[in-house]
Amino acid sequence: MMGRLVLAVILLAALSPACADDLQTIIAKYIAWRGGAAFETMQSIHEKGEIRLGGLHGTFEQWLARDGRLRRNGTLGRITSAEASTPDAGWTTNASGQIEDLADGGEGDRRGVFLAFAGEVERYGASYSLLDPEQRDGRVWDVVRVRFSGHDTYDLFLAPETGELLGERITEDRRTRFVRYADWRMVTGVRMPFDEQETGTNEADHQYQHVAAIEINAPTPAQLFVRPAAPKTWSFASGHHSTGWIDFEFFHDNEIFIPATINHRAVELLLDSGAGITVLDSGFAKRIGVKSSGTLPVSGTGGQATMQLAPEVQIRLGGLTLRRITAGVIDLSEVGAQLGHPMPLILGSEVFNQLIIDIDFSHHEIAFRDPGGFSSPGDAVRVALGRHNSHRSIPVSVEGGTPVPFDFDLGNNGPLIVYSSYRDSTHLLDNKRHSLDLGAGVGGTFKSKVATLASITIAGIRIADIPTEFPDAADNAVNSDRTAGNIGLPVLSRFRLITDYPHDALWLIADAKVLAKPFAKDRSGLTTERAADRLKVLMVAPGSPAENAGWQEGAEIVAVDGRKIDASYSGSPLSQWSQQRSGTVVILTLADGSTRQLTLADYY
Repeated sequence: MMGRLVLAVILLAALSPACADDLQTIIAKYIAWRGGAAFETMQSIHEKGEIRLGGLHGTFEQWLARDGRLRRNGTLGRITSAEASTPDAGWTTNASGQIEDLADGGEGDRRGVFLAFAGEVERYGASYSLLDPEQRDGRVWDVVRVRFSGHDTYDLFLAPETGELLGERITEDRRTRFVRYADWRMVTGVRMPFDEQETGTNEADHQYQHVAAIEINAPTPAQLFVRPAAPKTWSFASGHHSTGWIDFEFFHDNEIFIPATINHRAVELLLDSGAGITVLDSGFAKRIGVKSSGTLPVSGTGGQATMQLAPEVQIRLGGLTLRRITAGVIDLSEVGAQLGHPMPLILGSEVFNQLIIDIDFSHHEIAFRDPGGFSSPGDAVRVALGRHNSHRSIPVSVEGGTPVPFDFDLGNNGPLIVYSSYRDSTHLLDNKRHSLDLGAGVGGTFKSKVATLASITIAGIRIADIPTEFPDAADNAVNSDRTAGNIGLPVLSRFRLITDYPHDALWLIADAKVLAKPFAKDRSGLTTERAADRLKVLMVAPGSPAENAGWQEGAEIVAVDGRKIDASYSGSPLSQWSQQRSGTVVILTLADGSTRQLTLADYY
């Protein structure tokens, strides 16, 4: 939410005696600077103006009410959006116009509303502290920290002499941004900012807001906050309520590729519940004539990147048609190269939000079903779906611990990712043999610690010996303190899996034989990328057989056990050579014609 201004009244009981007087003085100056009694008794704010985000420009209008309600309407280029929160819930629209519940039930918006009004301290349970002064813009500012429950913080930069507000440093879910306010004017006795600039680590995420008009204590009709009916963006062929079973390619047993069409052009799309927006590869979009515009930020596993937007995309899977989809357009060539499979289209949350998706991994079949009248199979176990940003989450117990939420991600081709916040708080890596791996995702490549967890438990079902990534904290999509990690397809595919987002549920049917199957695991220590007729070594894992044998980055492999690397390599049994049993000897031929033996072994 934009336009988050700042606190006013402090409960001195929440302060330590040593700093209470100083903090009380600072807050008193701030309240006086904002307008004194007029600011303290303000009941609502109504403002409208213009906004710029990345390469897009548009308009906004928003209402904030003292009781915790918020409503915001906006346009950015061709995208229209709406968002509302009440004291109990919150909803928003995605880029394709679908209605989604806010990930935190609207708590983030409610905190923003609290920070815009005086009082309400007891209701929200905030605590306050005075940090060391900081220098910004050539001046020294007092810094007041506001903390609600959890780890998020809101630091207010106030001029010690006058109480003037420079801005607010916001840290939410381990990501920090700074909101700077300017062009302050008196409106009905209250000092209000007409300019707001928000900056973070991704330059494409910077946004600027200029207010054209503000009303204080304007009416806030109840209908503003009512959740609208969800627009239907899908349809089945006449008379049908399902696609029936569609065969899919289960590439490397860890990626789902489904035959489809986009704007009547044939394509194999990747199904990815972790994608908050459907994504088109920029090169593919150009080849099929899909036009895109604007520049918007995106956070991927590899870090920060940018995307353009392509509206009115139509996707068909069997008898299912998805209409009016707004897709992000990103260069996916590096991700596809690392995976070893072309990646022209990633189908994300839009298809999950409104449909039942039934995935039978044992037969490589998938069906999309109308949620109306759906009933789960009798032997299915229900798992409640939570929310985390654009992800859904499920409870997972790690090595017998209390169940914690993990992001549910069919696009993650690794079994499990544990985020650094949970890893460090539980000391999961203590006394565990670990190494490094090189991954790739939107935003680029990244290195991550890897180790093997003894077990996880989902819906009462224990799964043993899981190769797990433990990335360090970074500005990317695998860093959070609201969920413990990300659970991927090699774990989820051990069940017949039915996603039921309309009812906030996941249905699992276990297969004991599949559950007991060992996970695929690299035993070489070589991370490679295929380039035409060879494998280029991108990384040599510490402590691995490859490192012990003297391998170096940049080496080029042209054959494995005498079989040449060619166009048929990706997805073939040969491509799994590094996952053979410990003790297997593999003969690798290098580009200069020499051969080297590598004995595979577990190294983490």
